[in-house]
Amino acid sequence: MKRTTLYAIIGAFAFGSMGCQDDFLSQKPVGAYSIANVATRAGIQQALIGAYSQLNGTRDWAAYGMNTPGMAMAEMMGGNAHKGSTLTDQAWMNFMVRYEVNTNSAGTNFRYLYNAVFLCNTVLTVLPQVTELSTEEAAKIEAEARFLRGHYYFLLKRWYKHIPWIESTTEFRIPNTDESGNYVNIWPQIQADFEFARKNLPQTQSDLGRPNKWAAEAYYAKVLIYRASEGDLPNGFNEALQVLDDVMANGVTSKGEKYQLEENFHYNFDVTRENGPESVFAVQHSANDGTNSIDNGNQEIRGASGKNPQSPGWGRGSGFYTPSQWFVDHFRVDGGGLPYLDMYETNPNSVKNDDGLRSSDPFEPETAPLDPRLDWSVGRRGIPFLDFGINPGADWVYTPIESGPYIQKKGHIRNDQDGIYVMPGQAYNALNVNIIRYADVILYAAEMEARVGSLEKAREYVNKIRSRMAQNSESPDHWVQNIDGTGPAANYRIGLYPAGHPAFSNQEAALRTILFERNLELGLEGGHRFFDLIRFGLDEELLNEYIQHESPKRSIIEGAVYSRMPDMILPIPQTVIDNSMVDGVPTLKQNPGY
Repeated sequence: MKRTTLYAIIGAFAFGSMGCQDDFLSQKPVGAYSIANVATRAGIQQALIGAYSQLNGTRDWAAYGMNTPGMAMAEMMGGNAHKGSTLTDQAWMNFMVRYEVNTNSAGTNFRYLYNAVFLCNTVLTVLPQVTELSTEEAAKIEAEARFLRGHYYFLLKRWYKHIPWIESTTEFRIPNTDESGNYVNIWPQIQADFEFARKNLPQTQSDLGRPNKWAAEAYYAKVLIYRASEGDLPNGFNEALQVLDDVMANGVTSKGEKYQLEENFHYNFDVTRENGPESVFAVQHSANDGTNSIDNGNQEIRGASGKNPQSPGWGRGSGFYTPSQWFVDHFRVDGGGLPYLDMYETNPNSVKNDDGLRSSDPFEPETAPLDPRLDWSVGRRGIPFLDFGINPGADWVYTPIESGPYIQKKGHIRNDQDGIYVMPGQAYNALNVNIIRYADVILYAAEMEARVGSLEKAREYVNKIRSRMAQNSESPDHWVQNIDGTGPAANYRIGLYPAGHPAFSNQEAALRTILFERNLELGLEGGHRFFDLIRFGLDEELLNEYIQHESPKRSIIEGAVYSRMPDMILPIPQTVIDNSMVDGVPTLKQNPGY
């Protein structure tokens, strides 16, 4: 990694007064500063804002899925979505979704995230030189910077695994191996950053985009879970459960509201309700905010650009990131409203779709029972799409042959919000992206209970998530409704797992059930799916099932094969290894299998 590249990023610092919620991330960047400029009360805050700004990725490539938090690509590689668009558009992504990544096809994310780490390290390096701060103020700034650094390193660790820990702002050629040539393990340093953050962040924050103590607690538990899943922390599951119990019992949002599930599932994707009681830590976005720029907008989630300019996909990318049939089929339920956990073994019938049909061709949507979360997550033909009207199918899909018949829904704002929460005719809206929401915390707790042997408690937590969609089912704001007011738009049904159900009869069954339930609740958001499959040790089995089922419909993945090693880890970009040379010898060792 070239030092000149890293130093250029310091120009992300910004001036301006800091308001509440999204405002402190909506300031225009200015030029680079010397240490003397930064080592003041105002300067160190602007340096910290520079570190926050990296949460949003960069406009040039963020929309294609390798941005922070890498949401779209993790969902694509986890089988929930297709690349979409055309085979020649962003062709490097073809290698990713076929699990044929090479050392030249996945480099942008690596460099970007280390640049983000550099901005955090700049804050931490300069902070001791700022004499205007009280001890408490300095500790809070350090805690925020270390929270952000822990987050960026967490993303790097999940994607690339064998990476160096860099906390200097002057030396970057640091090896990722020890003196014996073994890869170093930076999990302890990542955990230490969140440990400091959870002990020094305040309970509430005036700027809601800043993490509080409870966001740090939840993220700390997440790190413990990942470490334990890799066999790196023997008692990690038990410790994580203790932390999660504390978060569920006592945790509050940055504005002091007790954590709880939103009344309605889709409120989590409503721009007018963001930073609500379910938001633990979210990337803050703003649009049409007076800056005359789209740089602060939601760049992570892109829907399908429609040929019809009035479609919900208008201007939001050339058909990238489209839900797969495999993902949609997770939402099929039996007569009791419970999912087919074996996917196609009990019920081989996919959800009816209009794949290959024109919008002018006749089509009737699925009449079999479905989990109501499907139509808040996926746009499908014959079902109302927010306030845009009935989805007509192919006319709203940019490239139906490559993309399939669906468009994603969680990242869209309403039609009547155009010009308010998005600049007219632009692609980027003001909708936040949840990195951790409270439903995620509850499902982590369910998983931990199952892993320590408390299967009944695990069932209780899963039912708590499911019951949100089961209750108030008659409310017109709860399930997607027909436009004419005649009731639900599909045959929605959702039930709770009764005591003694086979899904929780043993630990293996319970964990498979929880993995399935995580996808129903969290699919197409946050980039959880690919890494969940790896953590549960089911990536090779389920991703090859996905390929087998989906490849006859989408030629882009035809003939693909997923192998746990090396496909669970991305290669370190070759350009980065080349730039790590010292006396003609690279200090970075490539990941196994590349």
